[in-house]
Amino acid sequence: MIDPDKPDYTNTPASDRRPVYDYAPADPTAPPAASIVTPFYNTGAIFHETARSVFRQSFQQWEWLIVNDGSTRPEALAVLDEYRRLDDPRVRVIDLPTNQGPSAARNRAFREARAAYVVQLDSDNLLEPTAIEKWLWFLESHPEYAFVKGYSVGFDAREYLWRQGFHNNEVFLESNLVDITGALRRSVHQTVGGYDETIRGGLEDWDFWLHCASQGYWGTTLPEYLDWYRRRTNHNERWETWDGGAREAAFRDTLRQRYPQLWQGQFPVPQTAPPTPYETVSDELPWPNRLAKHKPRLLLIVPWLTMGGSDKFNLDLLSQLGPRGWEVTIATTLGGEQPWAAQFARYTPDIFLLDRFLRPADYPRFLRALIHSREVDAVLVSHSEFGYQLLPYLRAHFPGLPLLDFCHIEEEGWKNGGYPHLSATYRDMLDRHVVSSAHLKAWLEKRGVGPAAIAVCHTNIDADHWQPDPDRRRRVRRQLDIADTTPLIVFVGRVCPQKQPAVLAHTASRLARLGSDFVLLVAGDGPDFGWLQTFVKKNRLGRQVRLLGAVPNAEIRDLLATADIFFLPSQWEGIALSVYEAMACGLPVVGADVGGQAELVTPECGVLVERGEEAEEASQYASVLARLLSDPERRAAMGQHARRRIEDHFRLERMTDRFLAACHTARQERETAARPAPGLGLGRACASQAVEYQRLSSLTAWLWQERGQGATAGLVPAHARSWRTGLYFALRRLLLPAYAALLRRNQSWLLPVKNRLKRRLLRGGSA
Repeated sequence: MIDPDKPDYTNTPASDRRPVYDYAPADPTAPPAASIVTPFYNTGAIFHETARSVFRQSFQQWEWLIVNDGSTRPEALAVLDEYRRLDDPRVRVIDLPTNQGPSAARNRAFREARAAYVVQLDSDNLLEPTAIEKWLWFLESHPEYAFVKGYSVGFDAREYLWRQGFHNNEVFLESNLVDITGALRRSVHQTVGGYDETIRGGLEDWDFWLHCASQGYWGTTLPEYLDWYRRRTNHNERWETWDGGAREAAFRDTLRQRYPQLWQGQFPVPQTAPPTPYETVSDELPWPNRLAKHKPRLLLIVPWLTMGGSDKFNLDLLSQLGPRGWEVTIATTLGGEQPWAAQFARYTPDIFLLDRFLRPADYPRFLRALIHSREVDAVLVSHSEFGYQLLPYLRAHFPGLPLLDFCHIEEEGWKNGGYPHLSATYRDMLDRHVVSSAHLKAWLEKRGVGPAAIAVCHTNIDADHWQPDPDRRRRVRRQLDIADTTPLIVFVGRVCPQKQPAVLAHTASRLARLGSDFVLLVAGDGPDFGWLQTFVKKNRLGRQVRLLGAVPNAEIRDLLATADIFFLPSQWEGIALSVYEAMACGLPVVGADVGGQAELVTPECGVLVERGEEAEEASQYASVLARLLSDPERRAAMGQHARRRIEDHFRLERMTDRFLAACHTARQERETAARPAPGLGLGRACASQAVEYQRLSSLTAWLWQERGQGATAGLVPAHARSWRTGLYFALRRLLLPAYAALLRRNQSWLLPVKNRLKRRLLRGGSA
């Protein structure tokens, strides 16, 4: 998976630097559920990279039809011979007697294909490891679509990220926005008669897509980079029609003559029906896709992959399980940007963001399919409400499978305790409750969970990564223009009610009035950031308080290495990850005595203050901080104790030991204890309720958002992320009725104008 924020175009799906999952078929002779079609004409050794990306697919129940389109070069024929000799019945090389062009080669492969779904892949392009599995499940879940692809990565002679695709609909009348890579229903190819074999100069795929559209078939694009398109220095050397000039314009005119109705407002745009109440959850798995297995495997069910303490725990656990011989599959159950997806992809390729390719009603059976396919040894639910609600369904289908959860923090003001409340509610379905503190264990015990079923697993920290660094301290202080002798306090966290920004601000104000010499760095953003800015300005604290806004996690280490004291006046916590990080960097901690914080922060390495009224808390924090600011020797001694405590008791390796011990115990007890499991009917009913709950939650969230927006804001959909995109959708809402009336009067000349306007407005914006 490429990181869109920091793309590395050399780390392709064929790279040795990619994490490895042991994808291999348990039964290579199983009937194919996907037919991969690849025309081959004089391709050289780069074909091995394409092949590597195919063999690395998470979906292994395929056949691969490589059509030799009359290759003549000896090196290309030698490459083909290697694949003829493969000991893999899934790979077939089909020879055409002469070079007939890619249309004829693809049509021949389609005639030979045995599967209902066909994946098209040219001989020099690459697939991300989960591409085929996501495409096939999308088409299973969305019968209204004829074909699908993902965003593309351009690499080799040109490097770029391409977010255009089938979702741009009528823009295809102006130019071909996609390469051939993607999946389609074989029946659609048969119905439209395949590719036009007379087109030999390129852009035959553009003709094919519009031919499909003229017959009422269209597709969409998954918002994920799933294929890599190899760019040559000049594509026109081989494809004369693709010149970006007169020949391409003439080809477009030919298409307009062939499919005039598309230019007259009859472009098909599939409409996905919105989720309906109490949708039926299918129990049918469309294919087994059984993978060979040589290592233990874990399925991790999480809400999303974003920045936060629980997500950092998941990331740290993932980084530790690989070296311990485990393979991990991740499934997310809520939508969103998933900004940390690329971070998780550094450790496993088996990542599935369910909202991007499935209808919610298909989440349950897809998770079942993952467990069947990978022969999962344990399931871990971490802060996923949907994951908890699905536990009866999973237990009904997998009575012998260990099911565990991990809870970080109770939240009394949210759903009667938050995720630990769900943990207690579903205790009969869980084999082990893993918690981040002894405090949380006691909380669960009070709510009926047996103490023997709860394992304490502190989240801990990588003490080799987070550590004091005098050189870094000097360098960053110079960058921030802070003198070496000035005491520096650092706050790291979201500027939101949980972290009590009012207490933070009033504490800084009191310290300033006391005459303390200090600088406070606030690293974080959030809903109360604007209020904090106003407070700092109004109280003339600009010299003492610097608001940094959101700071990337990689730069937090710089701030902690630079600081003298870590300050976190939270309203509630489990044990804040930032406290682990600060102590590992040798900082004394001043924070709130909430949750399990006292299990980490002892009097030798910090001061915890009891909760109270805001003014009282600010006064106590100011008093504690003032004493530390005036006593550098005490600060240094506490920081040394903090570092030693992390090294002795809270290293990341211990966390992994405890988690794996919990998995082992859960499996032993599951194998020996005859615990009743819900019936399949009850499990399916619970899955249906989980899907319905998710539908209602999404609906109420949307209604709440609409309630907070004015009528003007309602003109722009939530996905309009740039002013161009927003302007386009606003104009479309306002002008569409008049535009439709003109079309009905056969004013087809407007369509190219509209398409050019749409492309110009969307250029540079989000798709």
